[in-house]
Amino acid sequence: MGEKILGLVLTIVFGYITYRLYKNNSMKKGVRLGLTIFTSILTVSSLVGPYMESSNKATDSSTVSKADSQAFSKKASSNNEKGKEKESRSESKSSAAKVKSESKSQSVSSSKSESQSESKLVESTKNKNEQKNFEKFQQDLGDAPSTTKGSITSANYDQTSETLKLTLSDEALDLQGAQLKEVVRAAWNAGNSLVDSDKPFPDDKQVVSIIIQDSAGNQLAHSSAFLHEFKYDADK
Repeated sequence: MGEKILGLVLTIVFGYITYRLYKNNSMKKGVRLGLTIFTSILTVSSLVGPYMESSNKATDSSTVSKADSQAFSKKASSNNEKGKEKESRSESKSSAAKVKSESKSQSVSSSKSESQSESKLVESTKNKNEQKNFEKFQQDLGDAPSTTKGSITSANYDQTSETLKLTLSDEALDLQGAQLKEVVRAAWNAGNSLVDSDKPFPDDKQVVSIIIQDSAGNQLAHSSAFLHEFKYDADK
């Protein structure tokens, strides 16, 4: 603003000088013309100069402002791209973590399911084998008379009392005293061997006690309650 005022003052001054030179007839025409032209140039320069500088400054300011704007825009765009890239990486990590978590959860679930299936298979196989063992045991009971050469006439399993009952032949009972006791013990041992060779049995079909009896149903020996040892009834 100050430059424009100074230019205006100089314009007035130089304009006045030009005017005076133009009116001064006492000077030589050539000199007067030269000075008049010179002062005219100074007058015009004084008038136009400040406005041109202002325009140049405005242009420069506009150029700088535009450059700053472009730089700011470029920086903002770069920051925006970095932000998007960071957000994309964050989303990628989050997605990878989610996939990993889901994969781990599915793996644990699958492992648990497989473990349960294997457990059920083992249990089912165990039950089938135990049932087959019991069926073989029943078959062996039916074969007892032949395998003992007739000394045991029958062998029966009572599921309610969990007892194996073996019946001795009347010929075996013709013996007396210690000899009879040994025959009864041998029958009891045969019953234990029969059970041991075929077990394990299902939980609801266990053999807890063995009873030796005669053909009339009289008990001759049995297994003790706690230790399941041989007990000869005639020793009571």
